[in-house]
Amino acid sequence: MDNSFSFIIPLKKDGLNALTGIASTTSVDRDSERMSANALKSMVSEIKSKGVNLFGNHEHDWENTLGAVNDASLVGDRVRVGIILDNPDTNPKIPMLINKLNAGIKLGLSVGGNVKDFKWEFDKLAGKKIKVLDDVQIYEISVVGIPSNAESFLTIPQAIMKSAKLKAARKICPLCFSNVVKGVCDLCLAKA
Repeated sequence: MDNSFSFIIPLKKDGLNALTGIASTTSVDRDSERMSANALKSMVSEIKSKGVNLFGNHEHDWENTLGAVNDASLVGDRVRVGIILDNPDTNPKIPMLINKLNAGIKLGLSVGGNVKDFKWEFDKLAGKKIKVLDDVQIYEISVVGIPSNAESFLTIPQAIMKSAKLKAARKICPLCFSNVVKGVCDLCLAKA
């Protein structure tokens, strides 16, 4: 049995050499799997204590590193991560990544690791049995282009919009810079 896992979630620019994003949630993904609250807690704990590398598309050779995931916190039922990018002068993928984010190209985050424990449960919304990953060991997080998690999306932070002289036609969350819809952030679910 293959115990590896991969979830794909949103990413956004948070300064010249930093990104923030949601690395995982308890939502059911397109593979009919979801993380439990316990799995999210263990993921946050591991990232805080050890950190993990940021790769592109789960390509794990050393030259495919994009940065380091150095911070994590639980925001509701989501794991919010802080990322420090590699030096853009020595890693040509960094300016390309930043340019894509500035252009509004939607990119996501995907976590990779090992499933230590799981269970099956019936999901009423999906109308079928799903696999709930209850304990995981995170190995890495990757930037990806096609998200598996239906909640995955990317927005340009307000600071970038201002610096690019783009008109902000929507309300932006002050915590994670995502869109606010009907008074609630559609990424971190904060009331704004």
